[in-house]
Amino acid sequence: MTGDKPVPVVYSWTCFDTNTMNSNRRNGKPASCEPCRLNKTRCDHTYPKCDRCRQRGIEERCVYHPAPLTRSREGIISAQQTEPSSVPRPLKRKRTINQTVDLEALGEAFLPISASQEADEFADAVTADAYRPGYLGPTSYAANLPKDDESVPPRGRDASISSQTSDPELAHQYTVSKAMRIQMATDILKSLRYHTIIQDLVRLHCEASQVGVIPMPLEFEAVKALKPTIDEYRLETSMPAPELVSKVLGNTSRPLDISLSTQPSEFYRTCTGNNLRFEMIGFILATAGRSLLFGPTSFFFKHPQFFDKKSQLVDELLRSSTICVLLCSVISPVNDIMIWMFYENLMLTSMMCGYSGPPTWRRLGELSSQIYALGLHKESNASSSLPLFILESRRKVFHSAFYQDKAISTFLGRPVRLSKRHTDVRMPLDVSDEELIGDPEALDLVIQNLDPNGWDTKGRYLRASWIRMRFISVQYREEILDFALAKLDQCVERQLLDISRRIHTSWDSIPRHLHYRSGCWSANLSFSVGVMLVSVYLSHWYNEFMIQKLLLDPAALAPNAALLRVSMDLLSTCLTLGSVRDRTYDIQRDFIHTILLYGIPSGSVLATALQEQHRTGQQFPVSISRAEIIRMLSVLISYLEAAAHLDAGGRSGDGNYNLCRKAARTFTRVIDAILDPKPAATPPSADLNLDLDFLSAPGLEGFEGMDFAAGGMYDGIDWGAIGQWTL
Repeated sequence: MTGDKPVPVVYSWTCFDTNTMNSNRRNGKPASCEPCRLNKTRCDHTYPKCDRCRQRGIEERCVYHPAPLTRSREGIISAQQTEPSSVPRPLKRKRTINQTVDLEALGEAFLPISASQEADEFADAVTADAYRPGYLGPTSYAANLPKDDESVPPRGRDASISSQTSDPELAHQYTVSKAMRIQMATDILKSLRYHTIIQDLVRLHCEASQVGVIPMPLEFEAVKALKPTIDEYRLETSMPAPELVSKVLGNTSRPLDISLSTQPSEFYRTCTGNNLRFEMIGFILATAGRSLLFGPTSFFFKHPQFFDKKSQLVDELLRSSTICVLLCSVISPVNDIMIWMFYENLMLTSMMCGYSGPPTWRRLGELSSQIYALGLHKESNASSSLPLFILESRRKVFHSAFYQDKAISTFLGRPVRLSKRHTDVRMPLDVSDEELIGDPEALDLVIQNLDPNGWDTKGRYLRASWIRMRFISVQYREEILDFALAKLDQCVERQLLDISRRIHTSWDSIPRHLHYRSGCWSANLSFSVGVMLVSVYLSHWYNEFMIQKLLLDPAALAPNAALLRVSMDLLSTCLTLGSVRDRTYDIQRDFIHTILLYGIPSGSVLATALQEQHRTGQQFPVSISRAEIIRMLSVLISYLEAAAHLDAGGRSGDGNYNLCRKAARTFTRVIDAILDPKPAATPPSADLNLDLDFLSAPGLEGFEGMDFAAGGMYDGIDWGAIGQWTL
């Protein structure tokens, strides 16, 4: 060491030539660039600059260090006046008594925070709007605060702003850092490179879906309005620009302004173009994913390159839509478009992961929470401050979510998330989407022509009609689920019979043209209308099926005419979908959905009744035909066997494949034992053990107690990919 003053160690590695560096680590794996290594993020190892650093705008810092865990002796070498030709060597990782630490520089890191630093805001502080508490009910803290004479009662969502809007930012950080938000936003915007395909899929969905919750023109105008932004930033051929990412994140973090004067024709401008928001992007991506899952024939004729890449595209659409859900949950104040996005993402998730999949249950909980936060369950608080088309969209979204909540709760045997006891939302008007967003005077005339119960009087099949019918049916489902675990006594029996009476009365009050009849398939009706007639019919009368099961004496199934009659009706109606063919989209998803929810439960009751009749010799009631039961079960078996081998129904290893295969095998054993009894064989009841415990938990209605010979019924079953084009 020369001189009197020791030279501090300099931690620098710029002296290395990165062009000649070793690109692999000692274990043979490719080396990561320094920003990715320090942030512990996955690097794509692109040389000389990785794509991740380009996306984050830090290309100048993207370098590959040949030995990142070593330190250069450049400072020491220069102080010792080494020869110019000498090459610096990495410093050995050991302590030396000659090295000294610059205590003055080191101590700065431990100095107390100055007053000026304390006054500074966080560089990544949370916006106050993102933490608005949302709807506050009559028992909330806000309702209990004293009111002074000068205070003006807030209206609608304004009542939920507890921050007084004086502080634009809160004094803590986002739970998701800025770098993470930028990365999430970039991944979402990358999916817009398929905009042309997404637009076609959304158009097909608007044309075919019978229960869309958003007026068709609004939905399609929004997806078309993305085109100028995509062209401006060349998203179809290049990575999203940092300024676009920043703009969309900023728009999403601000409240969505919807006033009474907002016009339907201008609504899309609030969430596209310069006001583009991730809520709308997530909604569009989820809608496109649902449309693609049904494999519309016209789409694959137009885009044949995606016929073999369907699963990859659906997976990306679901992933990007779910990222939108997660991102908006952190940065965005709750708003109507966010509710639309959460609902569509729930529907796509349930199709991909199944009703029993944990992601579906989580998405349902998140949707319910956002509905309560926005106050959709209390219509009286916002009805006077919103345009009619937004109010009607809220009604449709709420009632559709209400239906899904009851369907999933019944399927899983879990408590409901949305209860009718806490809502005052009216059913949507039975008008068309075009009338809803069209001329106000013409809409007023249409509303005046509705009947006293709000139904259309022209015999039309409208989106709102199906939503209204489903809401009527699941109101009774909620009441029945309350008795699912109750002990049957005279009081419970009386209440169940009262629900049954109201189920019949409500069906008679529905317009006749919305009643399913076996001849509807030969009438001049569209295929999708026929599917919806079957769907709402089964949903309504499945309530009666559940009531009769709760009222059943387990020891006397064969003579129970009421339960057998409703079971035969449900099963025969399900089987009609199996004989219908349509070239516009894949009917198998709707058919398997129907079989899972209604066909197998009703068929299980009939199979058990056959076993009991075969074992005891007790005759069926006069109105019940044993031969007809056997024929229907035989047809059910053939459909289950066919569905197990169809691409839409399931493939080996998928939940639907396993379920259809095992159900077909079990029903086959029952029919074989009934038609070809073997005296030396074990009695069918002991072998198959299909005696259903009808008073057990309500989950998976109709499957309770069924023992599949090839392992437990739920072993390895995902119940996934349930079709919901009509949902």
